[in-house]
Amino acid sequence: MKEAQFESELIQYLSGETDTDVAKASVMWETPSYIVKTKFWEYKPEIKTTDALWENFKQILEQHNQKTLEHPLSVVEFNQVKKIISNLHTPYKAGQFLYGLNGVSQIEIDLDDGRHVFLTVFDQKQIGAGDTIYQVVNQIKRPAVIAGKKDRIFDTTLLINGLPIIQIEEKNDHRDVDEALNQMEQYVAENQYRDIYSTVQILVAITPNNVKYMANTTADKFNKDFAFHWQRREDNTIVRSWKEFADNVLSIPMAHQMATNYMILDGTKNKETLKVMRPYQVYATQKVVEGIKRTDFEAGNNKIGYIWHTTGSGKTITSFKTAWLASRMPNVDKVVFVVDRIALTRQTSEDYKAYDPDGEIGDETRLGSVRDTNNTNDLSRKLKSKDNNIIVTSVQKLGTLVSRKSFKSPEKNIVFIVDEAHRSTGGDNFAKIQKAFKQSAWIGYTGTPMFDENAIGMNTESIFGPLLHAYTIREAIADRNVLGFKVDFETTIDEEKMKEEYLPEFYRQRYPKWSEKQIRNKILNLTEEDIDDAIEPSFYDENIEHIKLVVEDIFKNWKNRSGEGKYNAILTTHVGGGKASTPMAMMYFREFQRVNNKNKKQGKPILKVAITYSLNTTNNDSQLESNQGLHEAMKVYNEEFGTLFGLDDVSGYIEDVTSRLNKTTEDKNYLDLVIVVDQLLTGFNAPELNTLYVDRILRGAGLIQAYSRTNRIADMQNKPWGNIVNYRWPSLNETLMNKALAVYANKDSANISEEERKQQNEEDGIIAHSFQTTHEEVKKVVQELRAITNQFERVPPSEKKKEEMLQLLRQYNSGMAKLKQYAPEVVDGKEEGFDYEQPDQLLKSLGMEPEEEIMLTTVLSNELKQQLAKEKKISIHQIELKMTHVKDIKVDYDYLTELVEKLLNQVHERDEQGACETKEKIYQFANGLEDRRYAGKIINAAEAIAKGLYPTDPDFKYPAKLNAGSEQIIQEANDISLDRLLQEFRIKWGIIDVVTSAEMRTFFARHKYGIQDLDDTGRIRDIIAKGSRDYAVLSHDKEIQSLSRIKYRNKLREAIYDLADRLVEN
Repeated sequence: MKEAQFESELIQYLSGETDTDVAKASVMWETPSYIVKTKFWEYKPEIKTTDALWENFKQILEQHNQKTLEHPLSVVEFNQVKKIISNLHTPYKAGQFLYGLNGVSQIEIDLDDGRHVFLTVFDQKQIGAGDTIYQVVNQIKRPAVIAGKKDRIFDTTLLINGLPIIQIEEKNDHRDVDEALNQMEQYVAENQYRDIYSTVQILVAITPNNVKYMANTTADKFNKDFAFHWQRREDNTIVRSWKEFADNVLSIPMAHQMATNYMILDGTKNKETLKVMRPYQVYATQKVVEGIKRTDFEAGNNKIGYIWHTTGSGKTITSFKTAWLASRMPNVDKVVFVVDRIALTRQTSEDYKAYDPDGEIGDETRLGSVRDTNNTNDLSRKLKSKDNNIIVTSVQKLGTLVSRKSFKSPEKNIVFIVDEAHRSTGGDNFAKIQKAFKQSAWIGYTGTPMFDENAIGMNTESIFGPLLHAYTIREAIADRNVLGFKVDFETTIDEEKMKEEYLPEFYRQRYPKWSEKQIRNKILNLTEEDIDDAIEPSFYDENIEHIKLVVEDIFKNWKNRSGEGKYNAILTTHVGGGKASTPMAMMYFREFQRVNNKNKKQGKPILKVAITYSLNTTNNDSQLESNQGLHEAMKVYNEEFGTLFGLDDVSGYIEDVTSRLNKTTEDKNYLDLVIVVDQLLTGFNAPELNTLYVDRILRGAGLIQAYSRTNRIADMQNKPWGNIVNYRWPSLNETLMNKALAVYANKDSANISEEERKQQNEEDGIIAHSFQTTHEEVKKVVQELRAITNQFERVPPSEKKKEEMLQLLRQYNSGMAKLKQYAPEVVDGKEEGFDYEQPDQLLKSLGMEPEEEIMLTTVLSNELKQQLAKEKKISIHQIELKMTHVKDIKVDYDYLTELVEKLLNQVHERDEQGACETKEKIYQFANGLEDRRYAGKIINAAEAIAKGLYPTDPDFKYPAKLNAGSEQIIQEANDISLDRLLQEFRIKWGIIDVVTSAEMRTFFARHKYGIQDLDDTGRIRDIIAKGSRDYAVLSHDKEIQSLSRIKYRNKLREAIYDLADRLVEN
């Protein structure tokens, strides 16, 4: 289907027209009953220009404000309106404008008769109803904003009350949907979403067979990873049909709701951005709002239900939108958001305040509608207040409040939204809280609900009501919202020693009637389960030998697991039998300090380690030891980071440790590893934490929560998964993991065998494949790359093959990044994993020589990017390809010096063939460099030398001997090459006397590709103005001489930026 035909069908479908072809096509998609269409979009075929859009908006604005306006807006009056809208320089600012005050967006202007008035643009109470006007336009002509750029034509735009809100770019069924996203990224970069298009909130990329949507954004934040597919309500499967997407998202009122109710204005300071909710977040919010609408608060305690969204899938955004929408409902007086511990109150309150469209961070005049609680008295006052603000508090404060004899249930309809519902709801305290509020409704949010099979006491459904919406870890991984896990099950026990010394006595005591022969046969045929069964907790708990072996393993494999130190880790330990766990945690801390001190003396790597647990105030037997240990750890921490924490500020210490672990501290001095007992294993978000070391038993919800600290997305190439390393009872821990995943990854998997679960988990990406499987996948890619590059010698000539090579390189990078994270070990007598000390072993096992890997990952990959960028006429930086190297690429600058020296002498001796060959070797050397700017300098220098332009000094001594290296020669020759290029440019455009080459070189040096950043001082305007006076005489180019003055100005500006871009590319 051609794009024009596709666009026509889309518009007909949206506007409710039914020609025969569209009617036939509609048979393939039947609109579900839950999709309600209150109106159709009105097609306005006569609107094709920006001016026509403004006029259409003016008429609608006048229509909606007839009571305020006595006559149509004059040119002067409407220019005020245009200026206000045109000054919305970011989508975030536009979102604030469209939301307005309490959901009513108005424009403030002065009328010609002297009156000061407010004109209403939007009223969120009128979504899908009232006098709201919905229109669709297409093929809008947009003149270039930046001189030299093309005029653009926007495909399809959805207007609400005359303003563009949703921009749609269509591609035919043979094109990739990402091409439409690339198109819109280009529009953003060219500042096309300006003037009346400043108000665009949602971008839609659509083909007949695929659709993605995303929030509008600025050029520096445009990221296609934040373009989402829509999903079906019933099973979260992806929607690819354009008609199904149109019904689900682009129908009225849903499109209007998506652009208002389901947008997030994230006002985090210096990071203001617009976010659009994902389908599972929308469905969950809808279910809760529907439940609140049906609630009879007079009937007492109402359990609306709970939302099960896996950890890391954005529950904070979903819960905020639910709270915010609920607080605006006529049957709700108060909304209270409840966190499971006091420490999280501040974090949640800050997140909510950033999302609050009524507030502005740092603006005392706009405090918004989110309120935290300083103490229980403050909570009591805010519950009684008459406003509809959202209260953020803790379950502990609520428990204290309702326990007071003076407490009386407020005569208000209160909605309680409970975060981490699996943690805060156990025992009598929560039941007492629920019972205390007579007119209340309760909703729970959790990533790990408590079911009958894993609940101790009441399960989540009995506390909150039925499951309203589920989005499991399997679905989140498939959608690339979170990562899967690479799980290792290690043991510190010497199996041979155990069989010889420990097990004979163990079986004699357990089975006194067994003969020695029976015991020997049992030991010879041990299963992993048998070994786990025989190991007592004392093998692990407070065993210094076990602790030493764990710490040794962490240090030994740190490079592999941490991505060469880029990511950090948590170690959690716990002692059974009712004993305190903090002494063992301190044993770990002291062992890390011992190894660090030893490594310092030997010049080996060290790890920055901290420990965190609460101050012991229980007066039990372990109180003194526990608190002394914490004081000892704080002292080490203070010395490392220059802090002054003591036992009088444990909460401040924990907060500082947290900021150094999640890499938010301002001094950028981060931690490598934090030892915990239970802290930070739930509710802690750190995208650059990628490993959890587990020296304890985890099960059920606790296991999923703890594992999920590691699987936040940071860089999907370098962080392909969360690493989990278990150090005790390997067989038991694997069984517990599979059982937990059976419940929380997909309830259906609880009904299949453990082996089938394991296989399913690998296929779905929940658990990483074995090293051998990943190795075979990468080996196959290497073979295909060898074939397509003619034995790693050249980039293929055809564009189709180049695209194929690009995809293969991306697969290669992803696979190699994974292989490098497998620690070296011997499995079934065969060496596996990646050894940083012997990196070439991995290459050879994949069928590559070290020289071939260097050629592929430097020269060929750089040449491929250059050629693709040239063919597509885009910046090389837009080619998404970041190579993974098996080892650090060492640049042999001595070799470069030899080549430059040789080229100088060959040119001097007029050895043209030799000089040509040497120049090609220099080019190849330059193409192997990561630093593309320096590579460009080398190429320019070689070109200048080969053409005899350098050296210019008549006393330069031959034969050349570059004993001091080639750096100075390259810089000087590059300057000559660049000056010659700039001089030719100045002569061509007739500006030889207007600007010097040195000046052009200076302001080009700070240029960034594709950015209009050269005229901050007005110098470019000055050059153009002066050049336009005499170009017809001074220019040495006949075409330029014949240009009109206006065209000359525009063309010169375009040429200056093209030249600047070209120099940056080189």
